[in-house]
Amino acid sequence: MTNHIEASDLAGQWRVYTEDWDPAYGTPTTFELDATDSADQVETGVGHVASESGAAFPLAFIDGRRRAELSLWAERSATGERVPGLAGAYAVGAVTINPNGSADYAGVRIGRVAIWGAGHVGDISGSGYRWVSDSITATEPDLLLAHLQERMRHAEGILALQAAEAGWYVMLDGPLNHVRSLHALVAGYVKTHLRQILPDAAHVLVPTLAIGERTRMYALGADRYTCYTRVGNPGPGGSPWSGIARLEFPSSPGIDAVASRATEMASQLPRYAGVPHRDPRAPVNLTPVKNLENHLSQCMGRVELATRAARTAVMHGAPT
Repeated sequence: MTNHIEASDLAGQWRVYTEDWDPAYGTPTTFELDATDSADQVETGVGHVASESGAAFPLAFIDGRRRAELSLWAERSATGERVPGLAGAYAVGAVTINPNGSADYAGVRIGRVAIWGAGHVGDISGSGYRWVSDSITATEPDLLLAHLQERMRHAEGILALQAAEAGWYVMLDGPLNHVRSLHALVAGYVKTHLRQILPDAAHVLVPTLAIGERTRMYALGADRYTCYTRVGNPGPGGSPWSGIARLEFPSSPGIDAVASRATEMASQLPRYAGVPHRDPRAPVNLTPVKNLENHLSQCMGRVELATRAARTAVMHGAPT
């Protein structure tokens, strides 16, 4: 028997919304039921902080792409012992936007790695491609893909620091926990909300943000401040959390400087909000980031050619 949700079942108890976010990208808001408050308000005042119209500043959006290109196995003929491997690629880069509005791609770099489990090593090369050996202790295939993700995140962090050292205000797609050394000009942009981090009273007010507004600042651990901002409104029937991002900032400049910069960022970001007809993660996935993702995919080349090259190299006895 098929179960149906009746309006009467929900009256006074639950509200049902649609989710514009494409399910293929996971779920943007899944607050864990056993989550505990982990952030304390450090900025004085109550209520949201309004958007401000300030001068434009040089802004760099940084993101990365990764993909698995071929699953691998290495087998010891004498014992039959098998070790999993993965040939994969990642690309990181930036979209730089000058105060005059001109934009360009910058800092693009590509990496290809042959990741092996159980401490195994071995490069793979052929047909103009080379996958440089990398090794982990684990043997679960899922952890090989996770390691490729870590390699990409590490490369993003390096590029973010280099851009900040060059004077760009950096918006790194994702949290700051993959940046080895926090820089005052590097901020993190978090699109998905998997855990409630604010106290209940503050958490329930986040969806009331207007476009360009932000919440007050909260301490996140010993070295970061965070706040929520709205970059766009949800579509018809959409969740109140659609269009909301969380920003992270290094705490080193002090709360007053960080709060001022957070207001600048929250005020500027809505002009870059994604649009539904171009991006299934709109509006929270920013247009420069969407364009960068497409550009990085093109820079990595056609996946079928890379897969064919890796398979041919293995068939012809690539060293492992």
